[in-house]
Order: sequence, then structure tokens, then C-alpha cells
Amino acid sequence: MSKLIINKLTYTIITQDDMKYGATIPFKNGLNIIYGPNSVGKTSIITGIIYGLGAEKGLGIFKTIQNPFKPEFYNSIDGKNIKTSYLLLEISNGEKTVTIFRYIKGDELHLAAVKNCSADEFFKTEEVTKLIVSGEGVFSENGFQNFLFNFIGLKQVELPTYDNKLSKLYFENILPLFFVEQRAGWSQIQARQVTRYNIKDVKKVAFEYVFGLDRFNLHLTVIKVKELETRIKKFKDELYQKEENLLIIANAEKSEDIPIVNTNSIGKTSIYDYIKYLQEKYKAESEFINQLSSQNKEYEESNEKLRDSLKTLDYQYRKASEKVEKISIEISGYESYIDRITANKYKNKQLKKIKELSTDLNIKTCPVCEAKLQTKQDDECILCHSELSKKISTPEQNLAFLEDEENTFKKVIKQRILDRRKILEQRNVISDKIKEYESQLEHQTKTFAGKEFAELRKRILDADSTHKEMEKYSRIAQRWEDLKPLRRDITISSIELEKLNEEVSQYKQTTNDEAIINSITKYVQSNVTSLGLFKGNQTLIRSIKVDGNDNYTPYLDNYDIYNISSSSDNIRIILSYYLSLLQTSIKFKNLDSINFPNVLILDEPKQQNLDNDSLIDCVSVIENISSDDAQVILTTYSELESDRQKFEKHIIYEMKNKTDYLLKRLTK
Repeated sequence: MSKLIINKLTYTIITQDDMKYGATIPFKNGLNIIYGPNSVGKTSIITGIIYGLGAEKGLGIFKTIQNPFKPEFYNSIDGKNIKTSYLLLEISNGEKTVTIFRYIKGDELHLAAVKNCSADEFFKTEEVTKLIVSGEGVFSENGFQNFLFNFIGLKQVELPTYDNKLSKLYFENILPLFFVEQRAGWSQIQARQVTRYNIKDVKKVAFEYVFGLDRFNLHLTVIKVKELETRIKKFKDELYQKEENLLIIANAEKSEDIPIVNTNSIGKTSIYDYIKYLQEKYKAESEFINQLSSQNKEYEESNEKLRDSLKTLDYQYRKASEKVEKISIEISGYESYIDRITANKYKNKQLKKIKELSTDLNIKTCPVCEAKLQTKQDDECILCHSELSKKISTPEQNLAFLEDEENTFKKVIKQRILDRRKILEQRNVISDKIKEYESQLEHQTKTFAGKEFAELRKRILDADSTHKEMEKYSRIAQRWEDLKPLRRDITISSIELEKLNEEVSQYKQTTNDEAIINSITKYVQSNVTSLGLFKGNQTLIRSIKVDGNDNYTPYLDNYDIYNISSSSDNIRIILSYYLSLLQTSIKFKNLDSINFPNVLILDEPKQQNLDNDSLIDCVSVIENISSDDAQVILTTYSELESDRQKFEKHIIYEMKNKTDYLLKRLTK
């Protein structure tokens, strides 16, 4: 079972005059309340946890130049400029403890350093692993996401996207199921879900993954379906092209995967029957020729020599023709590539003009994203500020490369044309020899007197013609037979694809999935009752449903659950839902398939119109959740001392008034 425990968060801020500021926040199992008035640093503690987990995209931060913290963490504090700042986040999975180091201001914002120790022992421990937090490689062997998934006990998966590709499921995709951010987070469930990876139905998929629903396997099946469809299409295209070439050569048509040839001698028949007919015909003609030629052995030997020579020359002629055809196809390919190069040169010239125009017209913002064109970052496009995986070459560099590539291919074409000309000359020589030998054979046959030798001449020519025809169709038939493995692959893949499609279309909710969904539904109904939703109207409360129809979020059949309630009721619904996820995960803790990490982070629900009484009721619900199995981190405040007393035993960090800020001076 997956598990994530937050043990400690430490901030360190060092100013230019070496003054040190910071804060240390310890956490425990069960409920952890961070208490204090507005704008003193409660949310900064939550930000530190999320940032330490490399999940700042869950805060709406998508670029390394953006900083999720307030300026006193990276710019200036008490009027002093900050030289460097960092945090330490100590986490555990129930068996192992590690501490994560991340710069808030520093040279390696895209990296995290991880040590197998507590936060207190971090700078005393030498062995360290540096991991990539942002950019390419986050799921590589040295990627932070790879480390975090393995540490928590999460399985890495790829899922289909809307553009028919595949994408990894990232930590920031499952984070919205156990973290509610202060601002947008309370507007709806999974409000901060990251959609930029283009994963299909990402909210639904993330839920199914986190709770290990059997239905999640359907998404993996869809991936297999896509892979099979791509594979079958590739095989079919290859088979069609090869079969079509053979049918054209044989002047045939296909029927039930067999070439049907239209012959003058026996009409329409399969290529195999026609070859058998030619073999029998050639055998009969050869026997008759041998019978006639037995009267003149010398004549026979001469004719056999000529026929053998003709067969050899005919073979050489065919091979030369095949080489010419192959070179012609190759030249055609190069010419097509040059056409694409020409098109790319035109595009790059246009891009160059656009860049020049942007300078001439003093264009300062991108017409696509309205970003400053003067901004130059290695990982951003100069025109539309898009995040890039690598640097893009300039139009001038691309033009130079394309022109060089064009010249190279022109030279190759010139050489291949010369090669083809040489082979054509060789083929012409062979053709002349064939004509010469055929003339000799014809002349030699004509010189023999008598009807028998005239008949012999005719029979020899017929036999040669039959032999050529037989060889031609035998080669075609063999090449047709060579396509059997490809046809077999298509058949096997098609059968597998049909089974997978049937599996997807006939899917029914399993008993396991039904038990989990029913548990969440019952906990939601129980929790909203405890929090006073709908003023305790049990008819409405018992009508609340949770299923895949609305991304596994609460809904009512006859009403919009969020429009028939007040803004505070909306917060009660969202709170009840997130608590139900934690409660269900604990209930099914013996299921290895569940990936919920049994931690819940709730940032300032009271600032979204939740009243004190409902918050106290929420705390009561949390108190009934086993502290050994879960951790809840809640930020809140009340000006009433009576409310504070109700929260007191759960307060793990308190900022007592409006000037009691989180970051405090550590050195004089």
C-alpha cells in the first residue's frame, strides 16, 4: 500500500550580509493544525511541502523562472537582499526516511538533493543523490518523479492522450486528490488538476489510478488497442504495396489471397495451376525436342549451348532491369526529399522575414501568447514563449543546413543517374547478345532441311517461350508465398485486437470497484451530515451519488448539487469528499492496488466562507480517523479563544498574531 508521511519542513534564508532567517515546522501522525491569522505564513508552509515534493505545477507554477513563494523567501526580507534560500523536507513511507533539499533561490532550481537521513542530520550526511525536478528526464533513472513514485510505492503508467499519443501519469496529476490549494482549490474537486499533458479524462483516470480500480486497466487496454491498430495498419500497408506490385507484374487479380491470372491457353486460373500447366507443357515440349534432335547430336548440342547461353543472358538482363528499377526508385525518393527540403527552406526564409519584420516594426510582444519577444530563455520559444525541450536552431542555421543537405542529395542523384546509365549500357549489350544468339539459333534451325527440322525449330522456340513464362510466374508465386508470415501477423494481431475491443465494450463494474465507490459514497453522506449540509435534509443527503458519470465526484440526479447550496455548503461538500477518500483508503488498506498515500493537505477552508462550527465539526470527523494510518495537515485560524482551545491539542505550529511571521531571524 502506498504511503507518504510529512515529518518536518525547514526553511533557511541567507541575506547578502550573511544574516540568517528561517523556520522549522515538525509534523506528526494524525491531525496537524497550522494556526495563525492571515498573511503570516500558513500557506507558505503548505507551499514548502508541495515544492519539496517537486509538485509546484499543482500550485499553477509551470516554469522555472516562476517562484511559488512570497518575495521574502527569495528577494528581500527586513529590507535585506537575499543571497540564497532553500528548504529541507523530511518525508517517510512508513519504513524509510529521506530528506529533500531544494533551492528557493540558488543556481540549481531544477534539481533536488536527496539524502537517506533525517532533516537534522542532512548536513552531516555525505552521501547524496541529485535528481531532476523539472524539464526533460523527470522520469529517467535520475529523475525526481521516478524517485518519488518508487519511494511512495506508486506504479508508473502511460496513458492515452487526446492527440493519440501516450503520456506518463505525473505526481501532479494525482496530487489534487489529497491536496486542496487555498485559492482555486476550494472552487471544485481536483480544481488544480494539471491538464497540459493532454491525458484523456485525466480527472477520472487519476481517481481510478489512485484507488486501484479495475476499470483503470481499461485505459491500459486502450493503449494496447492503439498499438495493435498502428501495427496492423503498418502491416496491411506493407502487404498491400507488395501484393499490388506482384499483381501488376503478373497481370493478375486477387481472390481469397490467391493471384488469379488470365491466360490465352487455359483462361482464368490460379497462378499455381498455371505454373503446373506450364511445367507439364514444357516437359512435353522438351521430350519432343529431344526425340527430334536425336538424329543429329551435333545440332542438338549446338542448340543446347545456345539455349543455355540465352537463359544466362536472359537472367543477366532481368537482374540489370531490376537494378535500373531500384536505382530509379531511389532517385525518385531523393527528388521527393529535395522537394521537402525546398519547402522547409521556404518556411525558414519566411520565419527569417518574420523575425526581421518583428525587429523593423519594433514588435515587442508575441501575437500568440502576448509574451515579451525580448525574453530569451533556453527553454522558451522567442516568438510564442512556448516551453521547449531543447534549443531551436535559428532560421539562418536551418537554411544553411538545408542548403548543404540539398547539395549533398543533388550530388547523390547525379552519381546514381550515372550508375543507372552504366547499367543501362550493360543491359543494352546483353540485349544485343540475346538478339545475336536468337538470330544464330534461328539461322541454325533454318539451315536444316526437311520437315522434321522445321518442326524442331518451331518446338525449340515454343519451349524457350514456355520456359521463360514458367520462370516468370514461378518467381512471382514464390514472392507471393514469402508474404505468408506478414499475412499471419495481420491475422493474429486482428484476432487480438477484436478480443481487446470486445473487452472494452463489454466492461462491467467489478465487485471490488463497486465496494470502493459505495464506501466513498457512504462516507460522503455521513460526513456532510456531520458538517450540517442542506441543514440536515436527509432526503437530499441520501440522494448524493458518487460514480464515473462526473469524474467520481458527488452529484444529485435532479439538482445541481453546487447550485442548490450556499458557498459554505460547497466547502462542506468538498471537505466531506476529501475526507471520504482518506477514510475509504484506510478502510481498504489491505488492498495492494490502492495508491492513495493516506495524507490529506487542506489549506485554509475557512477563508472560503466555511463557518467556525463546520470547521470544528470537520475536526471532529478527522479525530475519528485512525492517527496511526493517516496524516491530515490543516491550516486555519479563529479570533475566538474558545475555538482555539478546541483545536489546541492538534496545533503543531502557531503564529500568535499578525506580526508573528513564519520566517524569523536566526542570527543577530
